[in-house]
Amino acid sequence: MKLLVISDLHANIDALNAVWEKESDADVVLCAGDVVDWGFYPHETIAWLKERNAVVIYGNHDHEFLKQYDSGVREPLGQETTYMSHCINHTTEEDVAWLRALPETVIVEYDGITYCMKHSVVLHERKSTVQQYLGEYRSIPAFGELWKELVGSSDQKEKRIILGHSHICFLLRAFSNEMYINPGSTHYRKGPDSIEKGADYITITNGIPVMKHVDYPTAHLREKIRKSNFPQNIQTPALVYSGSVVD
Repeated sequence: MKLLVISDLHANIDALNAVWEKESDADVVLCAGDVVDWGFYPHETIAWLKERNAVVIYGNHDHEFLKQYDSGVREPLGQETTYMSHCINHTTEEDVAWLRALPETVIVEYDGITYCMKHSVVLHERKSTVQQYLGEYRSIPAFGELWKELVGSSDQKEKRIILGHSHICFLLRAFSNEMYINPGSTHYRKGPDSIEKGADYITITNGIPVMKHVDYPTAHLREKIRKSNFPQNIQTPALVYSGSVVD
């Protein structure tokens, strides 16, 4: 069986299409959250996931989207000053209902391996996030504790926790039968390589995970950013994340 693991899509349908062009033989799509915000195509992104019967959880941007949607505050169509306002104006009631129904955590099993997927966690022993541990080049403790908290049982022989949020693609074995998996972002990366364009993701074929990257055309995205009503403090990082060099 082949799994396609993605996260932090941020309403970027161009990136998803580029990934699917390479990985359309995947049997299952797993998405670790942040479907909307910081992108122009929330409706198309949701439709993409629904069409493939993807297993999806919500992320912090999805949660914030619903809060702002429920507030009733709207900017005029075509005059949005934030990605969030744009996404609110370009989703249907059915899209919103779909986002509202997303779970915080899912537990699934494929090829005898149990996966627990959650967008973001805080590891209790040192009150630090997974990405901070990676940045410090330190080992990650507390897999057992976290697994017990999220899953409740430790009877599974092979255990893997899928995370999103960091925009950092990594595979990290915590023990011989325990692994953290983060597919990074199909939209943009954080850190010193953030000006690189393209989508990061992970495939797992017959239980074997592989980190992957694919480039996709970004000229259309950059043009939409430049023509938007976004203020400079939003346009500048948006152009950087799309692979542009900003003076």
